[in-house]
Amino acid sequence: MKKAKYQQIIDYYKDYIKHHELSDGDLLPSESDVAEEFNFSRDTVRRALKELEKEKVVSRERGKGTFFKDEQNTVKEKRIAVITTYLSNYIFPNIISGIEEVVSSKHYTLNLANTDNDPNKERKHLRKVIDNQVDGLIIEPTKSAVDTHNMDLYQELKEKNIPFVMLNAYYRELDPSYAIVNDYKGGYKATQYLLQLGHTSIAGIFKEDDLQGIFRLKGFKKALSDYDLDPEAADIGTYITSQISSYPYHCMDKMLSHQNQPTAVVCYNDEIAVDVVKAIIDNGLKVPEDISVVSFDDSILATATNVRLTSVRHPKEELGRHAARLLFNMIEIGIEKPRFLYDPELVVRDSCKELRRR
Repeated sequence: MKKAKYQQIIDYYKDYIKHHELSDGDLLPSESDVAEEFNFSRDTVRRALKELEKEKVVSRERGKGTFFKDEQNTVKEKRIAVITTYLSNYIFPNIISGIEEVVSSKHYTLNLANTDNDPNKERKHLRKVIDNQVDGLIIEPTKSAVDTHNMDLYQELKEKNIPFVMLNAYYRELDPSYAIVNDYKGGYKATQYLLQLGHTSIAGIFKEDDLQGIFRLKGFKKALSDYDLDPEAADIGTYITSQISSYPYHCMDKMLSHQNQPTAVVCYNDEIAVDVVKAIIDNGLKVPEDISVVSFDDSILATATNVRLTSVRHPKEELGRHAARLLFNMIEIGIEKPRFLYDPELVVRDSCKELRRR
């Protein structure tokens, strides 16, 4: 039985591909040329090409022509996944901008997700990373000071040779590659600055369910100890992620009700420092005339109000670029555990007052 006309065209193109040494993307005979050669309508040729497209043998571009599609030699799309605790606020857009700069220069695509600092969401996104077989992962761990519930998925990443770099913090039991700020040193510097200004009654408010908060608090206590003050006697408040909207304000408000109220306070970051400053003002006091304030991250919030905060700098774009470079060192060179530890600097503005010269 004679084959249908469109099937004859399919056979023609397949024979043409078979007997010519074609590379992926090479131009094939045009619709009009083939229609003329077989004396078939162009609709018949188009039907044949549609079938060949379904079989992924050819690709067509309007106004350009029909091209050979070599599935075996088609370059696989290279993808990097980035999972942060948050995406749309605070310092995270800047971090992601730094990552994207490096990733795009390597011609990889970037897939973004966030966990809202929720271990269940972290698990969901890790599962997608593994199932989609991405080429690498940059991840900010969720509640890094708490034992992770997702250790099995991190082990699966290792077993499937999907390299990953941890950002801002890390799960200690994994001993992973990471790009982080030296938060211990940052906590020390912030507190030392106040001590050098003559403050001896220094309070602190720190987050306790991530490593940044844990290390900043340790640096805070070490500085007090080095200046012959008892860190255990300091007025310290700690909170977890779910308390961020209310705890900092109420904690500062309570500290100000004490008979021996602090003359200075070290805040976990600029975000909570804004609430702390509000509590100070609501109590009829001024920053820095009555109470000095130091915070962390040197974010846009540090200069967003009338009180311009002295703040420990977070490198943001720079840290993002370093994290991406570490990941590509693992992907392209095979370095096992590249790491970057940023030495923080204090950006001095006008939220602190000198009490006496040492």
